[in-house]
Amino acid sequence: MTPAEHQPSAHDVFIGHWKPTKNDTLAKRVSGFGATMNVLYGDLVCNQGDNESMNNIISHYLYYLDLLGVGREEAGPHEVLSCAQQVAFNPSTSSSP
Repeated sequence: MTPAEHQPSAHDVFIGHWKPTKNDTLAKRVSGFGATMNVLYGDLVCNQGDNESMNNIISHYLYYLDLLGVGREEAGPHEVLSCAQQVAFNPSTSSSP
């Protein structure tokens, strides 16, 4: 629940307290579940296009929304659920130039 250098906390993103800056917008980061994945997993699943790992995480999230009786429409469109095009907040050292 604590923000790290150059990234918000996953909790703040998930509950809607984080608002994208101009730099976030340029990095294609938008408020939603995709940004939460970005904080948690970074470039392991984000900014890699439509990949299986990311889609599995989204599927599990939607499954639990169903179990809780929350409509999937409340989760938002795929663009908000996905981090496929989002630049990682803190890229891993192995993927940094």
